[in-house]
Amino acid sequence: MFRFIPFIALAFLNLLTLIVLILGKITITHFLIILMFSLTIFFVFREVRIRIFYKFRSKISDTEDKINLLSEDIQRKEEILKRLPAEYTRASSLFDTSNKIIELVDPQEISSFIVSSCADFLPQADNIMLFIFQRNKDALILVNSFKRQGSSVIKEKKGDLLDKWVVRHNQCLIVEDLTKDFRFDCNRVIAFKERDAKSFLASPLSIGDRILGTVRIESRNTDSFSLDDSRLLRSICDLGAVALERSNLFKRTEELAIKDSLTSLYLRDYFLKRLEEEVKRAGTKKGNVAIAMIDIDDFKRINDTYGHIVGDIVLKRLAKLLESTVGGAGNMACRFGGEEFIFFLVESDRQKLSDITEKIRSGAENIAVSFRRKDISFTVSIGGVICPEDGQSVMGLIERADQLLYKAKKEGKNRCCLSG
Repeated sequence: MFRFIPFIALAFLNLLTLIVLILGKITITHFLIILMFSLTIFFVFREVRIRIFYKFRSKISDTEDKINLLSEDIQRKEEILKRLPAEYTRASSLFDTSNKIIELVDPQEISSFIVSSCADFLPQADNIMLFIFQRNKDALILVNSFKRQGSSVIKEKKGDLLDKWVVRHNQCLIVEDLTKDFRFDCNRVIAFKERDAKSFLASPLSIGDRILGTVRIESRNTDSFSLDDSRLLRSICDLGAVALERSNLFKRTEELAIKDSLTSLYLRDYFLKRLEEEVKRAGTKKGNVAIAMIDIDDFKRINDTYGHIVGDIVLKRLAKLLESTVGGAGNMACRFGGEEFIFFLVESDRQKLSDITEKIRSGAENIAVSFRRKDISFTVSIGGVICPEDGQSVMGLIERADQLLYKAKKEGKNRCCLSG
C-alpha cells in the first residue's frame, strides 16, 4: 500500500497543475517546469526508497539466517540434552565394565564377560559370538556365545565370511541388511541361512595389528545397529583384548617357569610335584599310575656326528611324539634331563602301559630328521612300572623305571622293558 503513495502524490500534483493551466493561471512553460520537477522528485524518491529497501532487506536476510542457525543449534542441543542421560548411563556402565574386566585373569572368564557385557549393552541383539584366532590352525574358533530366548541354536564352530572380513581389515563392520550388502553373498553366510539374521555388528579383538579374535552380533531385524553401537562394541573389545593379552602373558610366564624352553615339555620339579599328587590320589582311591622312563639311544653319537642343532631337532621331534601319544586328561610328559624323558599315565594298567610304550618306541624308530639331504634316524629305550604294584614312593618308582630302562639298553636298545 505504502509503495503506491509516490505515484498517487505525483498524479495529484500533475492533475492540480493541469487544472490551474486550464483555468489560465499558469503558462505551459511553468506547467512543464513543474512537471519535470515533480518527475525528478519522484525518481529521486523512488531511488532512495529502493536503496533503503535493499539495504534493510540484506540485513533482514542476514538476521533470518542467523535466526535459522540459532534455531538449528538450539534443536541440536536439545537433542543432545535428551540423549545425555542415556549416554551418561552407558559411559558409566562402560567404566564399571572396564574395572571388572581388569580384575579377570582366566581367558574363559574374560570371554564370557565380554559376551555378557555385549548382551547387556545391546538388547536388540539376538545372538552374540566370540571367536579366538588360533594361529597354529589359522582359524577363528568359537569359544563363547549368547542367544536370546527364541533364537535358533548356534551350530557353527568357526568364523564365517563376516568374521574373516573383520580379521582381514582389522576394523568394525556394520551390515544394515545382508540381502542388500554388495560385499557379501548372503547365501554363503550360515547365520542368514540357518537363523535368518539380517543385520550384523562385528569388531576385532586386537592390539595394534595383532588379532586375538572377533566378536559378532546378530539380529533378525534390519538396521538394528548404529555407529554409536559400533563405537561401544569396539571399546568393549579393546578392553577385552587387553585383558586376554595380559592373561596370555601370565600363562606364558607360568609356562616358562614349569616348561622346558626347547621341547615345551614340563620341567622335572613340576613333574615330580604332580606325580606325587597322582600317587597319593591313586593310594586313596585305589587306582593305578603308570610311569615310564625314556632315553634316546646313542644320543652322544648323534651330537658328535651331526652337531647339537641336529641333536636339538631330535629332542623336539621326540617331545612332539610324546605329547601326541601320552596326551590325555591327567597324563603328563617331562624332559627329565639331557636326552632322558619321563611320563606318567593315570588310571593305567600294564596292558595300556605296554601299548603306549610300544607306540612311542615304534614311532621314534620311524622318525627321520633331514639334514644336508640325509635322513637321520634314531631309536629309544623305555623302562616302565605300575604304582602301587611296584611301589608307592615316587623316587622309588622312578629308580625302578630307570633300572628297567638300562636293562633295555643292555638287551640291545630300541626296546621296552616293563616290570612284572
